[in-house]
Amino acid sequence: MKKTESEILADIYKKVRDLSKAFIGGLKDVDIDKRMEADGIKFNSAYWIVAHLVWTEHSLILEGIGGENMNIDWLEDYGFGSDPEKIKLKPPYEEVLKKFDEVHVKAVEIIKGLTDEQLEEDNNFGMSFGGSKSKRNLIIHAIRHEPMHIGQISWILKSNGIKFA
Repeated sequence: MKKTESEILADIYKKVRDLSKAFIGGLKDVDIDKRMEADGIKFNSAYWIVAHLVWTEHSLILEGIGGENMNIDWLEDYGFGSDPEKIKLKPPYEEVLKKFDEVHVKAVEIIKGLTDEQLEEDNNFGMSFGGSKSKRNLIIHAIRHEPMHIGQISWILKSNGIKFA
């Protein structure tokens, strides 16, 4: 049976996540709170990046498409434009990883359940992503966003002598 566009988007998102989890798994021997610095600029820590990915997926997919909220109290400290120096709620990393998985499962369910007509609808924010307010483009934005931050994690891994083939 031919897959729907929503099923294809969900499958792509799951494959992106599988790669992300491989890189994040490489952090087990790394100081995840350390912030790399270059030319006087401090970059986000691996911890912050993973928590930010939870915030992003929750915000874009659960809220922006599904209109749902999992009421994760620490999310806003890791949103777009947040200052890592001003974090108020820092849960244990194990909780962040647990929410990373739980939010993703819910996000994939939401994406898979969309009809072609719903993909054309405006997202719940009414904001343009990729030149369109459609739910489809919001999903595509979420899919594009995660690998950018995984690239940052790859730099953290490389700077700690950890290589991925």
